[in-house]
Amino acid sequence: MNFSAAANLYGQFLQLAQSVSTLPPGLTLSPLEAVLLQEVFLRSRDKRPLTVKEAIELKHLASPSTLHKRITQLRKLQLLDTEHHGSDHRTKYLVLTPHAMTHFHALGIAMQKALRMQTAD
Repeated sequence: MNFSAAANLYGQFLQLAQSVSTLPPGLTLSPLEAVLLQEVFLRSRDKRPLTVKEAIELKHLASPSTLHKRITQLRKLQLLDTEHHGSDHRTKYLVLTPHAMTHFHALGIAMQKALRMQTAD
């Protein structure tokens, strides 16, 4: 099968991303945890922080109870935390921890390496 240059680039990135592990040995993120963490990352990057309630309502990902469990797991792994904004303490926002930012930084480095590999060919 012939892969396009873009598909090959994505494949190189996936290989490099798999080799980048910022979690302690033996711990891995489930696919749902990875997607949920990416949702928080994207919303944070866009300066539209995700509330716990909004995250639990992402029905296209999983049921509310499953999402709540995954949020709890990501908090145990010290990848997510919650915080209140302003004086309203009823709303909790999901925030990335420094450990999560290290994870996304490592993925960014993997992407840069894949791009360099592509241009070297």
